[in-house]
Amino acid sequence: MELRLPDNPTEGDLVLIEKYLKEAKKKLSGSVYGKKNTQRNKKTLIAGKLIIFQPSQRVKGDNFSMRYYVGDRKYKVLSLGTNDETKATEKALEKWRILSNHIDGGGSVFEKSITENLDEYLKHLEGLVNTEQLNNKTLTTKKTSLKKLRLRLDIFEKLSDIPVNCLDDYVTWRRSKNWDKSKHKNNPNPPSNLTINTEMKDFKGFFDWCRDKKRFTTEIKYPYVKIDWKKSIEKNPSFSDEDWSSIVYYSRSWVKKKTTSNGKLRKNNFYRLVFVEFLKILSNSGMRCHEALKLQWNDITLRRKYEIENSGKPNERKRERIIARIQIAPDTKTGRREVICPAGIYLKRLKELYKSEEGKMPGGNDFVFRNIGTKTSKNAHIGNALSDGFLRRIWYEFRDDLREDKGIEFEEAYTLHSCRAYYINKRLELGVSPVVVGELVGHSIKTMERFYKRIRLRQLESEVVNVRRKELAENEFQTFDLD
Repeated sequence: MELRLPDNPTEGDLVLIEKYLKEAKKKLSGSVYGKKNTQRNKKTLIAGKLIIFQPSQRVKGDNFSMRYYVGDRKYKVLSLGTNDETKATEKALEKWRILSNHIDGGGSVFEKSITENLDEYLKHLEGLVNTEQLNNKTLTTKKTSLKKLRLRLDIFEKLSDIPVNCLDDYVTWRRSKNWDKSKHKNNPNPPSNLTINTEMKDFKGFFDWCRDKKRFTTEIKYPYVKIDWKKSIEKNPSFSDEDWSSIVYYSRSWVKKKTTSNGKLRKNNFYRLVFVEFLKILSNSGMRCHEALKLQWNDITLRRKYEIENSGKPNERKRERIIARIQIAPDTKTGRREVICPAGIYLKRLKELYKSEEGKMPGGNDFVFRNIGTKTSKNAHIGNALSDGFLRRIWYEFRDDLREDKGIEFEEAYTLHSCRAYYINKRLELGVSPVVVGELVGHSIKTMERFYKRIRLRQLESEVVNVRRKELAENEFQTFDLD
């Protein structure tokens, strides 16, 4: 039938034409549920809720499908994988029971995308932080891991698309396509086995959460890497005495430098001064970086004592010693504990630094390592604790300057955490019991043995110990608390 369109259609004609086109489009599509001729061999199993049918257009296999009413004018359609009506009926009833139980348990039959699930999981983790079931540092680590998982699962749309072996080549991918050496100047080595295993653990946490939410049933294979602790490169190695001496002596002139190793003018040397005291406090207390950065002045008690030097000689004098009693915050890795250490002199110097810079003594609720902003720009973080990332960047700058100015290149990959390792090693070498050292730094005996088994406990003669202590004291490492 030929359709004649008017040469000059009126507004009414246009309305009729639009209506005609809509109806024609529906008839041509032939795929709208509930319309005539879209289903054949239709069979109702549960009135108003479950039917099975074959599509009107015959296709290869000609399998039955089921349509299940889930409420709110929504239907779930699933293929039954068989063209046998009896088998299709059995499968449909079984699937109906599973879906019904799933919905009754609070589940959803409409699958969310992988991105939506990851976003919800991150909100779940943030909720754990807000209720103090997880700390911020752990959350940051998990977020970094989940970024890698997003990239790996980018080729899939839904959880049900993910195969059991989706992580089989993860280690190779992580150390090649996902690792750009040029972007990691200060850490040029690809992720270690320990890092890979941490990421696997974080991935498992996500998939387990999806399973608990009844969104995922596949048992993913996790290619954990076997770690041989005997062959592994020591992470965060302890400073040698010679390298620590180089750091201390160079720091005295470094804080006075007006330019960086790149020749740029320094705007403010204050934080370099803070950084130097930060290194000494870590090395004389054994605290972790994040533990030190959470400290407020109320957490610290300083106790002075005086020792007479050159006893029995005409020019004998008193020397001030300051013991620090430090209360570690409860929301740190090992929770609340007390550290008694000889870092008091450096904490006293730090307080004087802030007083000199700000014109007033820090308050009890002020962070010990506090951001005071700069004189040249606004700073939204004034009053907050300095970040470990900020101090790590200063450490890299210090190391570069030491290499440029003095030609000293460390053989070991020292980090800020090496200060803690140095404290532990020196205490062990000077004869302090591993049990006592473990209590001071928040380590179990098992951990002490694993990470510090290279330490050789030596029975040193008392005179040798005294000479050794004097050398260490000259290098800003105190041992008078052992007396």
